[in-house]
This record gives sequence, C-alpha cells and structure tokens, in this order.
Amino acid sequence: MNSPADIVTEVLKSVKQKGATAAEVAYSEGAGISVSCRDDAVDTIENNHDKSLVVTVYKGQASGSASTAVVDQPSIELSIEKALSIAALTEADPYAGLADVEELATEFKDLKTYFDNSSDSDQLIEQALEASAAARDFASAQGLSMAVDESNVEVGTAASIYANSNGFLGHKRGSNISASVVAIGKNDGQMERAYWWDAKRNAEHMLSAQELGRMAAEKTLERLGSRKLKSCQAPVVFDPSMAKSLISHMIQAISGSALYQEASFLKNDLQKSIFPNWFGVTEDPFVPSGFASRNYDGNGVRTQRRELIDAGVLNGFLLSVYAARRLNMKTTGNAGGAHNLLVHSEQPLVDDLLNEMGTGLLVTSLMGQGFNAVTGDYSRGASGFWVENGEIQYPVSELTIAGNLRDMFLQLQALGSDVDQRSHIQTGSWLIDGMAIAGN
Repeated sequence: MNSPADIVTEVLKSVKQKGATAAEVAYSEGAGISVSCRDDAVDTIENNHDKSLVVTVYKGQASGSASTAVVDQPSIELSIEKALSIAALTEADPYAGLADVEELATEFKDLKTYFDNSSDSDQLIEQALEASAAARDFASAQGLSMAVDESNVEVGTAASIYANSNGFLGHKRGSNISASVVAIGKNDGQMERAYWWDAKRNAEHMLSAQELGRMAAEKTLERLGSRKLKSCQAPVVFDPSMAKSLISHMIQAISGSALYQEASFLKNDLQKSIFPNWFGVTEDPFVPSGFASRNYDGNGVRTQRRELIDAGVLNGFLLSVYAARRLNMKTTGNAGGAHNLLVHSEQPLVDDLLNEMGTGLLVTSLMGQGFNAVTGDYSRGASGFWVENGEIQYPVSELTIAGNLRDMFLQLQALGSDVDQRSHIQTGSWLIDGMAIAGN
C-alpha cells in the first residue's frame, strides 16, 4: 500500500477530477498498549492500532464529509463518493471553505513530541503491580488497611497528516505515557477513595511506580474522617488540578463556536479586563514536548505564540477559519482548540497559599458540570479540606461551591508556586476571595 502522504495526495487529485472545487483530507493512525490491575491481579490488557481517513470536499461553498476506519482502496473510493454526494445535496454555506493560502503554515519546527517509549505488556503489568504494592505498603506502615481499586499504565503513539487542495501538507507525530492508581482506604468503619496520576510524552520523565502508589495512598488516607461543613461564605483555594478547570471554562467561553452561537458570557469582553492586572496566560504552541504543541492547526493555519491574557486583559479569542468568518474576524490558528496555556503572574507566586488565605476551603475535587457558559454562573459539588490559621484542620465533603466566573476571575487574590505540569494547561493553585459554600 502507498504511504499515508501518497494516499492523501491521491485522494486530493481524485476528488478534483470528480468535480470538487476544493478539498481537504485528514489521515490519522494510533497504536498503544494499556494494562489495568486490581491489587495483585491483572484485570485487563488492551492493544489497539487504529487508522482513519476523513475526506471533505467542496463544490463552491457547499461541502460534504465522509470517513473510513478501513484505509484501503475500496473504502477510500467509497468515502470519496459519499463526500461528493453529500456536497451535491448540501446548501451553500458562505463561511465554508479552506484557509487562505497566506494563512497556511510554511515553517515546521521540531517540537520534540515523539519519544520511543517502547514497552511490552509484561513491563507495564510489572509497573502497575509495583504501584499497587507501594500504595498498600504506605498504608500498612501507618497501621491502616488499603485496597487498590485500579492501577493503570498506558503507552501510545499517534501520527497524522493534514492536506488540502491549496497546496498544504503537514505531518504530526507524538507519543504519550500515563499511569494512575485508584486506592480505597479504610479506618474505623470509614472508607474513602482517591487517586493519583501522571502523564508525559517521554517515559523517562514519569513518576516512579513507587512514588505514584505512595501519592495515591497518601491522598486517600488524608480523606479519612471527612466531615460536612455548615453553609458559609469564605475564601477558597483551588488546588492546581482544580484551578485548571477554571481556565478550561474560560477557554470554552472564548472559543469560536460559543461566540458565534451567542453562548458565551465573555462574547463582549475582547480587550477588556477580566482578571486582576497582575494575571496573565500565555498560549505557546512551541513548548518542547508540550501536550498541545503543534506547528499548524486543524485547518493547516500556522500557529503563533501570544499573550492570551495580558495584565488581566483578554487579548484574543480562539478561532478556526470557519468561526473567524462567521465573526468577521481573522483566524487565530485554533481549529482543534487551545495550544499550551501557561498561567503566570506579575506579582510573586506564593509558596504557602493556605497561609495566605488564613481560614477557608481548600478544594481538591470537583463533581458535576455546573457551569453555564452563557451567564458564567458556577455551581459544582466539591470536597477538600477546611483550613484555619493557614493549617488544614480536617477533610470535608458533600459541599457545593457557587459564584459567577466573571466575579471569581476578578476576585482572584494570588497564585501558588505549585504548578501542575501534567496537561496542556499549566497553573498553580488559585486563591479566590469570598465564594458561597453550601453544606449542612
């Protein structure tokens, strides 16, 4: 069979010959191994090797798409015919079409997104069992009982090609490894469940299995003795993994589809202050080994480093070619979403944010989807720890925290130095002044 690059080139040639005025093709291929263990036993072993080809054709500004997970000649030909048939029946969309030639990427940096993390299932099982044993050993050393609900290790690789009839053809290649341990702690008839995880592109930078298991056990045991709180108004610290979700809500609100559908509470806030004047977010698609590092977006448009939030001001939206045309704006190279987001501060990061808060709630877990992108209203189930005089007093659960993201962003008091680097959103803890906490 021809190489993937040859396949997409031939598809573009074929659809033009069959009457398409323009076309784009996306090819992707992924492979991986995942193992899951429960305590001392192997639960599942999964191997995957998937391919897909998506063909989008345009007849004027009417378009049609079809895909296949079987990348052989008959399946490709069938996908082409289906795409052309759909385009013939579809109404013209004045905003549809390929990116302009001058917007397409022409430089391709080595972003170091691929590493040889070769492992067989036996090696992954050994790591998972070692992490399980480390969790139980940590609990046992404290005279407590622990079971490991799941210990998972997964490695994978992915490659893709995007090409269009404006002459663009780009390649991407990446690797990933992730591991997690879910533990159940028991003491005096109480049970608590918590977890810890890690993810990297390069296996050499992963937490050791022993450290992963220890962290999962520690997170679980500190939850034992959890209480309810009385309803109150108090400052809240979101730990780094929870603070990421606040950035995710902002990203949802400044993304093209939310904006042109009038489903964003930030739709009128471009070039306005939405955070304190010391707060910033850099979008950087060129971070070496970053989880969202890429030279071009899903439209083939060049990516760019920019200050998304600068001195508290919202400097830009996240726009694909289509969204930009709907909004009468320029594409920002964000078809497919945001690139690496690095939260930073013009004032010093705080090493001890709990001491800075004094008395209030530390949130370490959030539940539910209580965010309204249209209004910014925020209400989610939460658990964590009650803090007094800068010291954790006891774990708390079955709470609801509520506010409005517009107010929460402006009431941000400080950022912690405990930056979580396990995803494309990198931030430390957030201290937000005065949220409604509903308990007993």
